Amino acid sequence: MVSRYLKTICVIAATSILSAPAFSEPVMNLVTVNTKDPAGYIGWAASSSEALSKANGASTMGICVPRGGAEVAGDLYLYSLFDSQKTAWSAEFMNKTMVAEVAKNKADRTIRFWDNYRIVRTSTGTTSATGDKSYQWNVLVSTTNMSKYLASLDKLQLAMQANDFADISVQAFVPDSGDRVGKVMVSMAATSSARLGEALDARTEPWFANTLKGLSNIRTYEHAWALECTTLYNAQP
Repeated sequence: MVSRYLKTICVIAATSILSAPAFSEPVMNLVTVNTKDPAGYIGWAASSSEALSKANGASTMGICVPRGGAEVAGDLYLYSLFDSQKTAWSAEFMNKTMVAEVAKNKADRTIRFWDNYRIVRTSTGTTSATGDKSYQWNVLVSTTNMSKYLASLDKLQLAMQANDFADISVQAFVPDSGDRVGKVMVSMAATSSARLGEALDARTEPWFANTLKGLSNIRTYEHAWALECTTLYNAQP
């Protein structure tokens, strides 16, 4: 947390669901935007994120810029996090605030995709304040055994905690719309690019490989993104 199948998204996803009602399922709404004016678009998103989030009931809004893996040059990934499916589906995206804030956006852009993702695995971590950055490696996979695959991610998170990577967030998102519905996007995130690189280096370690042993026959890699993400708004104090 991710692209239409990003983000999408990072340490802050866990903090967005702390106040979620019982039996709720947190959601990420992800908009893939293509623009020749990324600075202008990001500037608009930063200035309008609080108003948009409050109007739509989102707990967090952020934006990700690709450092690798972009499907189309100029793509940006704008994400909003909701504490439940009910909250996400209750959002009226053509409300007066939304219309007024979008009218302020002068950057020429095209919305390529607009999808919802179930957040099926979260990682407890430091709450990200407005302006904080995270660096992410997001990989999209298809799997023939969702429960086994997610259980392996749980084991990986525990193994990383036991091997000095407790600060690394490992999360999983399942698209609920779009042409990749039902697949899984796994996000590994850190608060610095160097630290994320260390975590990726750890893939060569025996403990890492052993944790994911046996997955090759139930999952297929489809795409991966390297992302630099910024929290534009977080309702948590």
